[in-house]
Amino acid sequence: MLHAFAWTCVMPSEVKSRFLLLYGSQRGQAQSIAEEIADQAAEHGLVADLFCLTNKEKYNLEKETVPVVFVVSTTGDGEPPDTALSFVKTIKEKTLPRNHFARLNYAVLGLGDTNYANFCNCGKTIDGRLQELGAKHFYSTGHADDGVGLEIVVDPWIEGVWEALKKTVAEMATQGQQDTDSGRSLHNTDLSAASQESTGVSGLDVSLGLLKLKDSPAEASELPKSTSEVETRGTQPAPLEASLTQSLLPLSESALNVPALPPPFLRVSLEDAPAQELSGPVLQEHHQEVSISKAVQLTRDDSVKTAIMLELDISGKDIPYHPGDSFDVLCPNNSSEVQRILQRLRLEQQSHHHVQLELKKDTKKKAAQLPGHVPEGCTLLYLLTWCLEIRSVPKKAFLRALVECTEAAPEKRRLQELCSKQGSSDYNRFIRDTSVCLLDLLLAFPSCNPPLSLLVEHLPKLQPRSYSAASSSQRHPGKLHFVFNIVEFPACPERPAARRGLCTGWLSDLVSPVLQPCGTAQGPLAIIGGAAALPKVHVGLRTGSSFRLPSDPTLPVVMVGPGTGVAPFIGFLQQRYSLTSTLTHTHTHTHTHTH
Repeated sequence: MLHAFAWTCVMPSEVKSRFLLLYGSQRGQAQSIAEEIADQAAEHGLVADLFCLTNKEKYNLEKETVPVVFVVSTTGDGEPPDTALSFVKTIKEKTLPRNHFARLNYAVLGLGDTNYANFCNCGKTIDGRLQELGAKHFYSTGHADDGVGLEIVVDPWIEGVWEALKKTVAEMATQGQQDTDSGRSLHNTDLSAASQESTGVSGLDVSLGLLKLKDSPAEASELPKSTSEVETRGTQPAPLEASLTQSLLPLSESALNVPALPPPFLRVSLEDAPAQELSGPVLQEHHQEVSISKAVQLTRDDSVKTAIMLELDISGKDIPYHPGDSFDVLCPNNSSEVQRILQRLRLEQQSHHHVQLELKKDTKKKAAQLPGHVPEGCTLLYLLTWCLEIRSVPKKAFLRALVECTEAAPEKRRLQELCSKQGSSDYNRFIRDTSVCLLDLLLAFPSCNPPLSLLVEHLPKLQPRSYSAASSSQRHPGKLHFVFNIVEFPACPERPAARRGLCTGWLSDLVSPVLQPCGTAQGPLAIIGGAAALPKVHVGLRTGSSFRLPSDPTLPVVMVGPGTGVAPFIGFLQQRYSLTSTLTHTHTHTHTHTH
């Protein structure tokens, strides 16, 4: 069991020492954790200079005189996130001398998922390369596994980093850098190994430090069992088993260590002003709209899973894909779930009002900024449909913020338990493992009524879904195939209604009128209205893939891909067939010409 760490009260006149905090994030998790670290720094007498790795003009690691903390995720087949690509490329340059980062004292928190290959590869790459270039650890590397829960490693990692930071800041301020480097050993034993021994999972995981709260007595980090919430619950019959809304002894009567209340930073207003209604996703430069020219169900109706192949018409589009590439599909949130959230928050009458965002002038959030994924002047309906990931599993910081928006004492206490250190097991069991989302919480805790600003602050950006190309452009010029299973999430006590995967369910509905059943002749879609009436999607090619066939077409290849994992190999086989046919034709033509 983890112990609550001590906190230091910093007097207003005290000068706080600084450290550099850099993050590389693809879907916002690494950024969110880095921001949490920055927000907590003041409680420990420190100031974090927080920057994304892509903002190279903001920092200079070669000359840095303070400790540096990296928080980085891994994406795709072990690749760095887009915001870290340039940084990783720079430090991997072979011309850099072995002492290039001899002045640097750093720590790395890597995020990954053991369900995928090359776990935490970006964090390991940065860590290893900095070591090769002379940099020194001041604190052990953490490897957080999203497959079992990031908080398993993230929480203790953050909890321990503060003393290491303060020690290193003091040493670097009073000693020569070279003396500091040679005289200091690792602060801790390898946390990843310690995590495996204590929890039986690979990698170390930590996200939100547990701080003593100073807002009011009810928000102390240790919430005593004598609070009014517990007294109120004590009048109710003891539940027979724990659930999302009920806890059992000893948790139900324990003092609680809860995270610090995240500082609010946005002011959101809704204006009933005439303006052009946005439609479709927020597009980036590489996103393009394409037509679905074929849709075929690959499995029979009595199969356990439903697999569908879609053919995209990319003729005339700048999508130069190769077998092994993947691409993003931009999809909206489920419309019925959006409507239920609007109804639950009593905002359905304002769904077409325009959202206005501004930063709170008195916010205490470090490096607060307006979310870039919310277009200026978009409607509330558009915000919830295309901008926010309403299906995301709420982090403990979000639960902590929801406590302040909940009126009923039993519900308030339960939310405190779920975000507390003592309630980590319940959080994993009833929220993370069951993929509970915002709507589930709003239905389970009816007295919780969060303002719209809280949703924009805590719900991450709606991310595109990635799929592998299942074709070769040499075999199918101007076409791009991909295959997917319709993901099914059966109902459970925490989620009373069954759900389908966000993108696979949407794609299935989109092509259902034109879906060709399994076993029928596969031809292009014939629709009244022609090509203009074909269903359309927005896609974007993901670059930088190293998943390729060997350049030698005669080299044997063994391919293993269970289920729809075979999809990229379809493209490989088509590519190999096309190359082999070309070589055979060329050889035959040359042999005939010689004779």
